[in-house]
Amino acid sequence: MLSIVSLIAWRGLDSLVLTRERLAPEAEEVRDLLVAFGQIERDLAQVVNASFVPLDSPPLVARAAGLQLMRMAPHTAGAPSAVQFVAYELRDGRLLRLASAPMATLQAPTGALVATPLLDGVQALRVRVWQPGSGWAPPEAASGPDPRRAPPGVELVLERSDGREYRRVLLVGHG
Repeated sequence: MLSIVSLIAWRGLDSLVLTRERLAPEAEEVRDLLVAFGQIERDLAQVVNASFVPLDSPPLVARAAGLQLMRMAPHTAGAPSAVQFVAYELRDGRLLRLASAPMATLQAPTGALVATPLLDGVQALRVRVWQPGSGWAPPEAASGPDPRRAPPGVELVLERSDGREYRRVLLVGHG
């Protein structure tokens, strides 16, 4: 009787270990996607508001395969407010976040941008912007009454190397 119970327990444990090994890569992929989309969401939430900061160009430029934005930099105690240039682009199957150092001026960054890899195995990145009154539009069709204002929403679609797509709709400037 004890041998039968031991056999049943061993089979259950073996099944549990095999299931865990099968699910581990998927769990890591989901974690990587959440980290990448979370970083983009945080950056979009901090896009500079053209109503308060005098910009010569739009604070968010969406392209078919990437984003460029001017965001409020994380605040440092005792330091004045600063802005930061951030871009997202695809290079050699990798989604990268490129960021300038925090700047006290609204000029284009003069130093090198720091590239941080966010996600490997990305075949395509597609972007659409929300146009109030007309809905989702490709970035090149984006226009509005004030071109210096960012669109209220951005839709991102990441296509992985295996053809799977992940879509996320994010608010802009609501941080």
